[in-house]
Amino acid sequence: MSRVSEAENFASIFSCSLQVRVSDLNYGNHVGNDRILGYMHEARVLWLASDGLSEIDVGGCGTIMTSAAVDYKSQAFLQQQLTIELGVGCVAGSRFTLLYRIYRTDSGRQVATGATDMCCFDYQRQRPVRIPGKLSTLLQGDNA
Repeated sequence: MSRVSEAENFASIFSCSLQVRVSDLNYGNHVGNDRILGYMHEARVLWLASDGLSEIDVGGCGTIMTSAAVDYKSQAFLQQQLTIELGVGCVAGSRFTLLYRIYRTDSGRQVATGATDMCCFDYQRQRPVRIPGKLSTLLQGDNA
C-alpha cells in the first residue's frame, strides 16, 4: 500500500490554483518530480497565509517538515492550470500530517497525491513544541 494512500480520499480544508511555468518543466517537457513537492509547499504556505500565519509563525512557533511522500499519477504540461487541495491526516502532540491532491483544473485528471509530516518547532530553542491553539483550530478545518 502506498505511503500516501490516505491522500486519495480526504476532506479538503483548502484549495488553490497554480499555472505550470516553463521553469517547472524537465527534459521530458512535463512538470518535474521536484516541482510537485514545490506545489505542495506553495499550497501549504497559501493555506497558512489565508489565516494570517506563516511557516515561521503558526502562533508562537514555526513548522518543520519531517518527511514527504508523493505518488505520481499523470503528466502536467506548460501553462496547464492545476488545482491543489489540502487536507489533514493524523494530528498529535507537536506533529501533524498534511495531505495533498493535485489535479488538472480543466479535466479533473489527477497529477499527484502526497503527504507531508510536519512538526511544530521552536527554532530559538531547537526543539519540538506542542501545536499552538490557532494552528490546532486550522487543522480541524474551522477557519471561523
